Parts: sequence; structure tokens; C-alpha cells
Amino acid sequence: MNLTSMKLHRINKFIGSTSALGIAVALYFGAPNIAAYYQSQKPDAKTSISVNEYNRVPIFLFHNLDGEGRYAISRHEFRRYLELIKEEQVDVISLSELYEASKTNKRFQRPSCVITIDDDFKNIVRIAAPLLREFSYPASIFVYINNISNDPRAGTSWEDLDRLRKEGFEIQNHSYSHTMFHVPRSNESPENYYSRVTKEIITSREILEERLPGLKIYAFAYPMGYHSPSLKERLFHADYSLLLTTDASTVNLDSPFTGTFDRFTIQHLENGDYKNTFRRLLIKAKIPAENEAYPVKQLASDEQSSDS
Repeated sequence: MNLTSMKLHRINKFIGSTSALGIAVALYFGAPNIAAYYQSQKPDAKTSISVNEYNRVPIFLFHNLDGEGRYAISRHEFRRYLELIKEEQVDVISLSELYEASKTNKRFQRPSCVITIDDDFKNIVRIAAPLLREFSYPASIFVYINNISNDPRAGTSWEDLDRLRKEGFEIQNHSYSHTMFHVPRSNESPENYYSRVTKEIITSREILEERLPGLKIYAFAYPMGYHSPSLKERLFHADYSLLLTTDASTVNLDSPFTGTFDRFTIQHLENGDYKNTFRRLLIKAKIPAENEAYPVKQLASDEQSSDS
């Protein structure tokens, strides 16, 4: 190798060493930044999946299946209401589940509603329960003592209620006599009124818990929806945790828990107003909490598409 070749060989070797050193230095100092960049491009498991939450839960109140009166509905109408819930893909949850969620303002991952039945002693067992079983829907049944029978052939009996409770249906209190006691009667003394209310809210609970071993009464539904601040105070003082009205308002899980839930009384399906109200409440239950400013036009469009 001549002198010129040796010089060129040394120069190339130096350049190669310098390049390798440069690359090594660049990687040493640049690697953290490169790694951080690529890490930032990875989807975050906590934020990449958007999960809707639902905060509006309607409670539906049914009465007197196959009976008479303004609140009575036929078994066919009741079935149709249950079908509407299924068609709208709204979950039916228990009252106790809604109560527990409301205490901690816990939203649901699915649109939800609650079914309650008041004082339908003739057909709770014969009509309501079989249909609810068919749809696998839970329900809370509010009973008053006077109309509970000792004979299953005469209506809903203690034996019937015990069996329903063991199946998973909730049994809760609707008073002793299903009369109005939110205010004293005319010329009723304070002592007599106090005793009368005690029988309606305390004696009734004691009988229910005695006749249905293992049952814990935590909820009270006002008879005919009549309530007053003084009666509410007495009920809370008597250790009731939840009171139910018929004041037609949806439970909002984002609001502070007050100990009171309102319910929507459902009447004849043939009355278009009730059918539309029922479906509209289901549609509203399906609006995610983040989209509460849901356009009225869009809601109307949803209702029309649901009716088709």
C-alpha cells in the first residue's frame, strides 16, 4: 500500500468512527424523547373508550290490572307497556338498586327504569307476576295490611307475598288502611291523629316484617299520593329511608338525594297521552348524561321513528 492509499484508509476509518460515535451520542440523548413521542401516540385505555352514563331514571306506577276505575289497565295493556320497555332497550332495575345509586349519585351504564305496583291484591299473583317473570323484569310491590288475605283463593295472601319476595320481587309498605292521613281529619284531636298515623306507618311495618320473616321495610309509598311536610318528617323519624309520591318526575342521579322519589302513574294505553308519555320517558332515559341539552326537535324525531 502506497503512502496515498494509507492516508485515505486512515481518513475513512476516522470518518466511520466519528459517524458511529455521532449516532451513538444521538441515540443516547435522543432516545428518551423518541420513546416519549411514541408513548404519547399510544391510545390511553382510560380515555380511548367512550362509555356513556345515564342519570335520568323514570319510576312507573301501575294499579289494578284487569280491574275497574281510572287507574285500572288490562293485562294486554300491561304486556304492551312491558314490550315498549323492551323495544326501547331500556333496562328494568329494582327500586333498591336505584335507591343505592341515588345515595352516592352513581350513574348507570345503561338506560334504566323502575316498575312499581300499588295495592293490586286481586291480580298481583295471577297477572302481574307471571308477565314480569316472562320479561325477566323486577318490580316493587307496595301493599297495605287491610287487604292482605289469609286465603290465596280470596286474593293476594301472606303466603303469596312470601313466595314473591323469595323470587326476588320487592315487597314494601303502603300503609295499614290506604286512607288519607297526611293531615288531621276535621275535628280530630292531635292525640287521635298521632295514634292514627302511628298505626298507618309503624304498626303496618311491624306486621309486614313479622308475617314475612327476613323482610326489611325501608320504603313507604304515600296512599293515593297524598303527602305533607309533617307526615314526611314523621316517616323519616320512624326510620324509613325512602318515600314515594305520585308527583310525576324523573329521578335525577346527579341531584342530591332527598329521600323521596316521584313516580309516573300509568293509565289506559288507549289514551294516546299516556302511551306517548310512557314512550317519551323511555326515550329521555336513553339520553346520555353528557347530552342533557338534547334538541327538542331530535327528541320528537326519535319519538316518530320509534312509533313507526
